[in-house]
Amino acid sequence: MSQLSKTGRKELRRQEKQAERQRTTRQRTLRRALKAGAFVLAVVGAAGSIIWYVASTPTIAEADVVSRSGLHRHVQITIVINGKVQDIPANIGIGVRHNPIHTHDRDSVIHLEFEGFVTIDDLRLREFFTVWGKQFSRDCIFDNCNGPDGSVKMLVNGAENQEFERYVMKDKDVIEITYR
Repeated sequence: MSQLSKTGRKELRRQEKQAERQRTTRQRTLRRALKAGAFVLAVVGAAGSIIWYVASTPTIAEADVVSRSGLHRHVQITIVINGKVQDIPANIGIGVRHNPIHTHDRDSVIHLEFEGFVTIDDLRLREFFTVWGKQFSRDCIFDNCNGPDGSVKMLVNGAENQEFERYVMKDKDVIEITYR
């Protein structure tokens, strides 16, 4: 009887070891499946991100690209309303986020300091006024709009220019906007 119980104990241990091996094998298989699933998910996520990026990136005509490696320009601007020169404040566009179009001093110089990709639209005069939070178009400068009291005119480097807000600023431009 003691022999039978000894045999029974051996059989029980063998069954326990076999059950443990089966549990270990199932756990290993589950870990492998989870790793494979995570890898597939990562690959699908990366592919999806790339597809989304390419699909959502606007196509820009090569003619509209000014630079792919940034640029640095300075533009002098003067605004005269009814004979009075308007102050261009220092630090327009400088704050928590440093805008590539900004002023440093009250010297009426617009700084265009772009890094990386730059398009024609980035350099339009309207962008400076947008950063400044002021109105400017062929019809209005600040709160002064074309009408019986006066009209908006613009000179670029001494020549009359009809592009107004759509004008693409170039290095060393001298821009004068008048309302009278």
